[in-house]
Amino acid sequence: MERFKGKRALVTGGSRGIGRAIAMRLASEGADVAVNFVKDEQSAAETVKELESLGRKAIALQADISEPKEVKKLFADVKETFGGLDLFVSNAVSGVVGPAERIGRFGWDRAMNTNARSFLLGVQQSVKLFGDQGGKIIAVSSIGSVTCLPGYAAVGASKSALESLVRYFARELAPRGINVNAVSGGPVETSALDFFPDKEKLLEEWTDRTPAHRIARPEDIASVAAFLLSDDASWIQGRTIVADGGLTL
Repeated sequence: MERFKGKRALVTGGSRGIGRAIAMRLASEGADVAVNFVKDEQSAAETVKELESLGRKAIALQADISEPKEVKKLFADVKETFGGLDLFVSNAVSGVVGPAERIGRFGWDRAMNTNARSFLLGVQQSVKLFGDQGGKIIAVSSIGSVTCLPGYAAVGASKSALESLVRYFARELAPRGINVNAVSGGPVETSALDFFPDKEKLLEEWTDRTPAHRIARPEDIASVAAFLLSDDASWIQGRTIVADGGLTL
């Protein structure tokens, strides 16, 4: 199946975890993929190599998307490489973990700028590259936007802002043939879990509460993301699809 044959995609935070799984899924179905990363150049290079092994064109682009200038340069590099864009995946995430009463300016700004403002700026840039054919945009959110996870206040608030932006952009961009949605996952088997206090205790609790008695794998989220980016989801607009395996039931 090549639902994305001839499509050009950008995945922020695409060298590891969920972002990498999405990039691989899109490439496996025909897309050329630009992988954005911040520091881990080796992981980005390895991801690009795997994408190319699927017969796709791929490139790694370094940018700290919490910085507006770097967001603008990122999309300029995408345009130079691919000539345009069809699919934009806002996946990169950052923030501090700790009690809400201890959140400082740095932690708050880091979460908001990386997780919410970067989406705002990324959509503004991506629509310039979509052209008349329209495009698909998704954001990767978290159940922490609507539930309380330990130490997740700053990131959770930024994800709430992200989901609100998804709705506003969906409303504004639909007449131009652009779909904007989000996928919200529960805990996923990535290195991000290492930042949670009492990780092992939480994993046991989450596993027990999930009907399938496991937490998500990156590929579980990638499958939902691929659906939302496909033409099969053309009538889904401005929605956050919760893919948590039933954890929050």
